[in-house]
Amino acid sequence: MERWIGIRVSAVLAILGSLATLLFAASMIFAVLRPSAAEPPPSPIPLRLVLLVMAAMFLGFTAWGIASAIGILRRRGWARISMIVFACLLVGMGGSALVMILFVHLPETPNASPQMMQNIRLGIAAVYGSMTVIGAWWLLLFNSSATRQYFATPPEAGGRPLSVSIIGWYLLVSALGTALAAILRAPGMFCGVVFTGGVAIAVYTLYTAIQIYLGSGLLQWQETARVGSIAYFAVMIANSVVSAVAPGFAGRMQVLMQSMPAYFRTPTPPDFTGTSAMMLMGTVIMAVPIWFLIRRRDAFGKSRPTT
Repeated sequence: MERWIGIRVSAVLAILGSLATLLFAASMIFAVLRPSAAEPPPSPIPLRLVLLVMAAMFLGFTAWGIASAIGILRRRGWARISMIVFACLLVGMGGSALVMILFVHLPETPNASPQMMQNIRLGIAAVYGSMTVIGAWWLLLFNSSATRQYFATPPEAGGRPLSVSIIGWYLLVSALGTALAAILRAPGMFCGVVFTGGVAIAVYTLYTAIQIYLGSGLLQWQETARVGSIAYFAVMIANSVVSAVAPGFAGRMQVLMQSMPAYFRTPTPPDFTGTSAMMLMGTVIMAVPIWFLIRRRDAFGKSRPTT
């Protein structure tokens, strides 16, 4: 059925959103556990407790989102209902926040020009607008009669392993991000070396081409794409480890931020304490696809259904 493309893209978006929510939860837990040199002023609101409660809520949303995405890929009826609930939340929260950010006056910030504040407003509005559009799309998609019929039909036996489908779609969606980075001329870092300008465009273009090749190859059962994907994720792990542990990490991050386009810069330099530790923690996530691609290697030697 033609609907399966939009449905699987929705599942991948749900997984990416869940991973972003997991990062929010991790940052809140890190803020609570991070030792502070200065004692915070007394407050009637237990901020640490509030952060822990919010982190627990985000972890719950992460589990819910990933479970729903897996259910969508396995064509479970309850997952379709779950996505409809997600869609209602996205439209409600994203739409109301979009209206608010467009019409509520932002407080003046020292060292920030009116143009910068306007760019910040538009950037936030774009995020909330994207949430609203995705939610509206999901409401139409998962309430349609064709989608209900799709979930009412059991999946065929001998299909592509779920883990391989997720990795393939993840690579294809990630290619959109690297392509956007090339268009915006965003700087980057590879093994501790910061690249900008034309080099950044070339590197991000190469990333995009590799991810499209590997992602589409995995979805087409290509053994070369499986081996190439293992090598790709291994290189990304090495890149994160070398970039995080090499001396001068904070200085490299400062150069990276200063090389950002003007509308991405912040008037106050950010604190990169703990960033290298979070990068090392992220290598665990990148190791998961390698494990699945090695574990599912036998599936690439079988005959493929023509779907």
